[in-house]
Amino acid sequence: MAARSWATSIFTAIGIAAGAGAAQLGLGYGLGIISWQPADDSGTVWVSSLAWVAWLAATSTVIGAICADRLATGGAPVPANPRSAAGHALTIAWRIVTALAAAVGSLIIVPLVAIPARVPRPDNAAPYFTAGGYAVVGIIVGLLLAIGALTARAIAANIVASSAWLWTLAVVAVADVVRVEGDTATSVQLGTWQFTDAVWIRGMVNLPGALLMLVTALIIGTLAAWPAGRHGDNRVGVAISGAAGPLLVAIAYFLAVPALGERDQHLSAFVIAPYAVLAGLAGSVIVSAIGTPGSRAQARAARKAESEGRDARSAAEYSDWTAALAEADAAEARRRSDAGESVDGPWTAPEDTKKEPVAVGADVDSAKDLASDAYAPARAYGSGEKSGRTYTSDAANRAYAEDTVDESPTVPAASSSGQAGRAPATPLWPESPAGPAPAKPTSGRKSRGRGKPAG
Repeated sequence: MAARSWATSIFTAIGIAAGAGAAQLGLGYGLGIISWQPADDSGTVWVSSLAWVAWLAATSTVIGAICADRLATGGAPVPANPRSAAGHALTIAWRIVTALAAAVGSLIIVPLVAIPARVPRPDNAAPYFTAGGYAVVGIIVGLLLAIGALTARAIAANIVASSAWLWTLAVVAVADVVRVEGDTATSVQLGTWQFTDAVWIRGMVNLPGALLMLVTALIIGTLAAWPAGRHGDNRVGVAISGAAGPLLVAIAYFLAVPALGERDQHLSAFVIAPYAVLAGLAGSVIVSAIGTPGSRAQARAARKAESEGRDARSAAEYSDWTAALAEADAAEARRRSDAGESVDGPWTAPEDTKKEPVAVGADVDSAKDLASDAYAPARAYGSGEKSGRTYTSDAANRAYAEDTVDESPTVPAASSSGQAGRAPATPLWPESPAGPAPAKPTSGRKSRGRGKPAG
């Protein structure tokens, strides 16, 4: 099964790369962008055609590798442990084999440019060899960039977007030339627009054309790196992705080596192409440096997952606590049932529990003290009846005080409720005096008025 997947991917890469190379080359021939026939300005046409051949050979290789990797059955083979050395080796081998297969498919460009370019030229005795050699060099460059494109999808996105832009610009340029009945072979240029009435810097840089190359590289480098950065791809791959597309254009112009001439459009593009690489690199580096919404989305997702984990743990603890309470209630119900008590009624102390008075103000040691009648005088004496006797309010107070207060000056050694070594407690209600109340003194004036006169 794995061998079938590898074989399918290899043949897919070969077929797509060959189709992309033939389609691009046919588009160039059909639009008059690439021409090998000698003309009055054959030097300019020759340089432009060589640059286009090198560029489309490289892009065909990259496109074939990308499509084969995306269309592979089940994706790239991954071992059980991708982070192991064997896993890394298998991934690298997959990328290299896919890129090599795409390069093999792009070799179809070599005969398609060498045969039409076999017409001898005054400045080149073997033009077919030169045209074929440029195609081979372009394929080698594309092979290296294809491995990078399979490693970082931001690089792949930049190359594809740059290729789409260059072909769109070329088609628009051809349409404009046909409208004014011009020569398409001399007016369609790789990566820029030939502004006729423009400002020239030192006679070798077309200012509008240079700005177009720089701004386009910056925009494509930023936009192509943005989705990959948002999805959390490798920041190194995102940072260097902006240089991939402009680099192919710069290499194509470097291989073509336009002749030095005053106000030459190809020389202007040759000079500005390296700066376009830096502009595209700046765009992708900015995207990687400032941080994309992907990092914030990942942080929000991590916080959400952490919150959900805390809620799940709290729910589990609450369930355990509820189960423990239910188990305790069930155990208490079983105990009441075994003791013959009412399960539905409130809990009451057993009948055999000895009720002892508790001193007011003393510490409570056990549940027996809490359940005793002495601890709650309203329950023990409030009814006015105890042991068949009836008490008045003052009598009940004195009875409770006598029961709970020890009049001896020494601290009792121990009590039946465990109150050993504690200080005597003061009564809750003051004891009424035992003797009769003293008579109210009468006023002296009143006694003198009521007494008998002396004598």
